This record gives sequence, structure tokens and C-alpha cells, in this order.
Amino acid sequence: MITQKPRSRPQRVSLLTQRRVEIVMDIYNDVVNAVAREYGVPVAKMMSKRRNFELVMARNMACYILHTTFKQKASQIGPFFFRDRTTILHAVNNFPKDIEQVPFLKETYDLVMSRIINTHSVYALK
Repeated sequence: MITQKPRSRPQRVSLLTQRRVEIVMDIYNDVVNAVAREYGVPVAKMMSKRRNFELVMARNMACYILHTTFKQKASQIGPFFFRDRTTILHAVNNFPKDIEQVPFLKETYDLVMSRIINTHSVYALK
């Protein structure tokens, strides 16, 4: 009788290790402060779990700007807002639809972008 060892895949060590991602906190703070100032809401409320319309739109705008303009990953943005990466992706994907439905959001977005562009060098302009 021939005995064989059970086959097993070798472990992929590179996939199991945590990758260190550098996050520039100044950019996050500037974006959140600019959005909060434009919406007239405190930053602490914007970071909270509340789901008022103004807070949700402000949070979604900040996530959208960080993801599209500053090329931050959803997994990097999520911990800053105390949210999961899928929640951030939902905000990023739905914000352009919200801009089409609510007219003042486009004006607010343009004002926030003009403030941010003046203070930071950005990767993608509009």
C-alpha cells in the first residue's frame, strides 16, 4: 500500500502580511473642514453616526473628494470617518447621482473644490 501526503497549497506570505499605507492627515482635515464650513455643520457631528440629510451629504462629499481628487482608497478613508470601506464606496458611487437630483449640491461642491484647490496641489482637477 502506497501512502501519499495530502496536497496543500503553499502559503502566500505576501498576501497575508499587512501593507502599511501612508495617510496624509493634513489633506483629510482640510477637506473635512472645508466641507463642514460650507455646510455649516460642526466637524464632530459630521464624523458621528447621525444620518441627517445635511450630515450625510457633507460626509459623502468629503469621501467623494478624497477618493476622486486625492486618489485615496476606500480602505484608507473609512477609518477616518469610522466607517467600513463599502460604506465609503457607496458614498463615492452615489454622490454624482445626488448632485444631479439636488441642484445646490453642485454649487456647494464647486465652492469646496475651489477652496481645496487653492490650498493643495491636486492630482485631478474636476
